[in-house]
Amino acid sequence: MVLVRLEVVNIQQFVAHPFPESYPTKDVGRKLREALKQQLTIIHERVEAKKIAKLALAEVRQLLAKEEEEEEKKLELGRDEIRARVKERVATRLQEEEENMEKEEMKKALEKLRKEKAKQVDEEIKEEKEEKSESNREGEVKKAQDEDKLRGKENAKDKRKGSKAVKSARKGQK
Repeated sequence: MVLVRLEVVNIQQFVAHPFPESYPTKDVGRKLREALKQQLTIIHERVEAKKIAKLALAEVRQLLAKEEEEEEKKLELGRDEIRARVKERVATRLQEEEENMEKEEMKKALEKLRKEKAKQVDEEIKEEKEEKSESNREGEVKKAQDEDKLRGKENAKDKRKGSKAVKSARKGQK
C-alpha cells in the first residue's frame, strides 16, 4: 500500500504537470502496472498464506481432536479397568461376607446340635437314673416281697412247727 500511495503522489505530480520532459508517459504507466502487479502478487501471497494458515489450523485442530479422543479413550479404558477392579473387589468382599455368614450359621447350627445332644444326654442320664431308681425300687419291692415270702415261709414253718407242737401237745394231753 505504501507503494501505491507513493505512486499516486507521483501520478498527481504528473497530473499537475501533464507531460514533463523528464518523465515520459510510458515509464509512468509501466511503473504503475508494475506497482499494481506487485501489490496484486502481495495480495495473492497473503490470500495463499491465509489459505495455508487455515489448512494448517484445520490440520492442527484435527490432530488436537484426535489426541483428545485418544486421551478420552485412554481415560475410558482406565475407568473401565478401575470399574473392573472395583467389581472384583466387591465380588471378593461379598464372597468373603457370604463365607463368614455361612461359617457363623454353621457355628450356630453346631452349637444348637451340641445343646440338643447335651439335653438328650442329660435326659438319657435322668431316665437311666430314674430306671435305676425304679429298678432299685422294684428291686427293693422284690426284696421286700422276697423277704415277705421268706417271712411268710418262715411264718408258715413256724406255724407248722407250732401246729405240730400244738398237735403233739394235744396228743400228749389226750
